[in-house]
Order: sequence, then C-alpha cells, then structure tokens
Amino acid sequence: MKFTGVNLLDELGRDELGELRNVFRERAWSKGAIIFDADETDNLVFIIAEGRVRVYLAYEDKEFTLGILGPGDLYATHAGCYVQAFDDTRLLLADVQSVKRCMTEMPVFTRTMVRVLGNILQNTFSIIGGLAFKDIYDRLMDYILIEAQDNGVPEGDGLTISLGLTTEQLAQLLGATRQTVSTLLNDMVRAGFMEKRGRGRFHIPSLDALKRAAAG
Repeated sequence: MKFTGVNLLDELGRDELGELRNVFRERAWSKGAIIFDADETDNLVFIIAEGRVRVYLAYEDKEFTLGILGPGDLYATHAGCYVQAFDDTRLLLADVQSVKRCMTEMPVFTRTMVRVLGNILQNTFSIIGGLAFKDIYDRLMDYILIEAQDNGVPEGDGLTISLGLTTEQLAQLLGATRQTVSTLLNDMVRAGFMEKRGRGRFHIPSLDALKRAAAG
C-alpha cells in the first residue's frame, strides 16, 4: 500500500528541479535497523529511494504502526515517530531549511509537497480511527479491501493481490500479534472472501462480497 500516492522520485527527475536534487544526500541501512527514533534532534526531510520503512509510535511494550513507506514516499524526522528499515533501504536526506528554501523558489515542488502531506495526514487519521474504533478483524478486512482496490490485478471474475509483507510485518502494521493475523487470514479464506495463491498472495473472487463484509 503506497503511503502518500505521490512519487517524489518522479518529481525529482524533472529538469527544473535539478537544484532541489542537489540538496539531498544518500544513506543506506540494513533491514531491521532503527533509522530514526522519536527523540531525533536533526530536523530532516527524507525520501525513500529504495526499500521500505515503517513509521510507528511506541509506548512501553506497545507499538502502533502509522504506515509503511516505499520508494518515492516522503516523511520528516520532527514528527516524533520511530522509523525502521523494513527492507534493506536507501534514503535521500536533506535538512528542512534547504528544502524550505527550494520550495519557495520552485512552486511545482511546493504543490507536490502539500499534496503529499495532505495524503499523509489523511492516512494517519484513518489509522488512528481504526485503532480506536475497530477490532483487528475489521482493520484486516479494511486493509485487504484497500489493497484490492488500489493494487489488485484482474484475474477471472475477481482480483489477485500481493501484499508484499510477511505475516509478522502485517501484524506490526495492524497492531496485532502474528498468530492473530494468521488465524484471521485463514478465517477469511475459509469464509470464501479470499483464496491463498502463495506467500502473501491472495485471489479475491468477488470484490463486492469483500466490500459488503467490510461494511458489515
């Protein structure tokens, strides 16, 4: 699931944004590494160039995942969240002041940035609402439905989706245990909402049936 819906790598490829590209530097992290913690003092903007990162909040022994960011997605270190490498990851980093200066000089990037931040805010409210008002089965159903609508590949009368996440990673995203998510996925298969086609790959025979189940 793409976090922002806008790919900033495509935007940075524009000829008119050459100056902006030059303010970013590249760094790499191995899978599982904590890239930034909630007390990060450097005020940075970063764009994922390769791999994925998990943005999450932590309190005592609980973690709440706000999203998984992929190539072209953007975030900032002053948001007070933890950022972890979900895969081997490369980031493009720049200090906020340099980016702000370029934004004032390049309106096209400013428009893109506003769109990105709006999508991030909308997604965060959706996640918080799900954690507060929905149980884990409903959150899993909503996640599968969004994946099917956004990234499903037509096959026969239905759609096939590839989650790109292990069961443990999906559990982290939804704020549940691995065992619970595994059990609920199997329940959805037994109920006929999905057919398992391989690791993290499912066929959805009827998107309408899935929508009705999610709404109910």
